[in-house]
Amino acid sequence: MLVLGGALAAMAAFLAGASGFGLGLVATPLLLLSGFSLRFVVTVNLLISLATRVSVMWRTRKWITWRRAAALVGGAIPGLWVGSVALGAVDLRDVRVAAGVVVAVAALGLAWRDRHPPKPRLRGMNLVAGFFGGVLGTTTSLTGVPPALLLARRRLAQRAFFADLAVYFVASSTVGLVFLGANGQFSGSALRAFLWWLPAVLVANAAGMFVGVRLPENTFRRTTLALAFAAGIATAATA
Repeated sequence: MLVLGGALAAMAAFLAGASGFGLGLVATPLLLLSGFSLRFVVTVNLLISLATRVSVMWRTRKWITWRRAAALVGGAIPGLWVGSVALGAVDLRDVRVAAGVVVAVAALGLAWRDRHPPKPRLRGMNLVAGFFGGVLGTTTSLTGVPPALLLARRRLAQRAFFADLAVYFVASSTVGLVFLGANGQFSGSALRAFLWWLPAVLVANAAGMFVGVRLPENTFRRTTLALAFAAGIATAATA
């Protein structure tokens, strides 16, 4: 299982590098289907997100919009706490089904709206997207889906998209791990697996980012929305 999990984590890291946010989309359903517990999956995905996004944040630092990134992170913090409490207190099968359906519907809606000019922005949407990303992050590992959908709707250029999400992932993963530990939901076995998987994950993530920043704009947006839709369906189906 450790070898299989490492291969799946590396594949997910490649897609995360190419899309800017796709780690949990692929890793969560595949690792769960392989027999790992949800607590293990949430912990290891946060660790991998933190390890892989630090370098991305540094490489894309000049494209970061700090105000937007700070709003996403600010919204995520209470959401991460709510999710870390829920991880040990509620029926997570229902949570995962609901989250999967919402994500899939949102991706379809955005794909349909993609042919129309974006409407004026509503104030506070960065905070809202950050909050729901935080809740999903410590319950289903889909931390980046709400912020990614919001930024995709705004038609950000790839490098700006990567940059803001990298800041969001580094901060939310750090805070999420602290909250998991505080609520007794941190998985020690996930930390040990993460240390074994880390070299392959870093190489795969770097390769994915090399591909991702060179994708045509339309291809990039379609890939983003397709990954989000697939994540929603897979999360609901494997609940």
